[in-house]
Amino acid sequence: MNSTTNILLTAAGATLLLFVFYDIYSTILRATKRQGFISEFLNRGLWRIATRVTCRLDRRWRHRVLTSVGPLLMPLLIALIVSMLITGFALIYLPRIETDFNISERAGGDAIMQAFYFSGVTLLTIGYGDMVPVSGAMRLAAMIEAASGLAIISLSITYLLSVYNALERKRAVALTFYHQARQGADVSGFITNHFARGRFYSLTETLRQSTRDLDELLESHLEHSVIHYFHPLEVYKGLPRALFIVLEATAILNAHVDEKEYVEAGDHPDVLIASDSARHVLAELVTTLKLGERANEPFEPEAKTLRRRHNSFSRAMGRLRKAKIKTRNDFEMTFDEYSTDRDLWEKQLFHLADFLGYDWDEVTGDRSLEDATDDEVAERHEHLTAENQSEASPSTEAETREQIRTDS
Repeated sequence: MNSTTNILLTAAGATLLLFVFYDIYSTILRATKRQGFISEFLNRGLWRIATRVTCRLDRRWRHRVLTSVGPLLMPLLIALIVSMLITGFALIYLPRIETDFNISERAGGDAIMQAFYFSGVTLLTIGYGDMVPVSGAMRLAAMIEAASGLAIISLSITYLLSVYNALERKRAVALTFYHQARQGADVSGFITNHFARGRFYSLTETLRQSTRDLDELLESHLEHSVIHYFHPLEVYKGLPRALFIVLEATAILNAHVDEKEYVEAGDHPDVLIASDSARHVLAELVTTLKLGERANEPFEPEAKTLRRRHNSFSRAMGRLRKAKIKTRNDFEMTFDEYSTDRDLWEKQLFHLADFLGYDWDEVTGDRSLEDATDDEVAERHEHLTAENQSEASPSTEAETREQIRTDS
């Protein structure tokens, strides 16, 4: 190779290495919402392909396919980074294979194969010894590559552990919202669960804790952006459902509940803070996922939106009154306030849920709460109930026979 080719190969290898090192720093070490180009390209690219392929599938099968994407992204990212590091160092070794290396007779192949082979065994710290650098520059390069391999292994393990810890925390928080909303998206049930004997109990404390939980989940998503693409099989474990419950609960407390009768109504500081915090979390997620251009676009005709909101509003009003919670009397003014509150976040939440592979109705249950019921969870519970009944029946029958004998 001539000197110009040697310089170009060395420059290309060094540039590629700097690019990869900066991506590792941006994605793993710096841990901000601006992730590295490699990880962003891989995550968003594969996610877009997966969502487009599954968009026409049945809801259950779509979730089953999408739930397998997230766990694959991290191994693919690590494999891609390792491959690029091997390539970058190989480009540096290639012009110097014949002059700066002592190569065993058993090591066959051309210069390109030898360069990639030596780069691979050095990065992975295998070191068979059939190729040995003899110049000072190549020995230094080999040491840097070996150190890079050790660092990649350590950082990968740490990254995996931190991501899965964050996912565990996310599932725990989502499960709390799930139970408080009566195993679904029943936000009026979320409110009435805290009402007994004419007053609210621990509602503001729950909203305060929800604010802290959402803030922690936001930080986890910003620090480890790959969490966005871990699509839970159960809808209630997704972040859109948790956001909806807090946003809708504060909207109902602001518009429906009589603030003169209950201090926990819309003007309570914890209610206002929870509402503002949830909208902030939603806006940050929309910005991070680069949905800003379409986040405020309507997703259905205005008349359909009005009917859907009327349905949700009337259902919540009826549930509150059934629980003997005093509500405001001016229906039209109350509905206007409720609709105005929804205007602040509804479109953003729809586009966030849509990007993450969820339907609006299964997140919110706006048209019917049955739409927000997780089919597979319900089937598991029905199966468990059937098993319990089948196991209980023989014993009950035996007890009945024994009682008959005793009586006789």
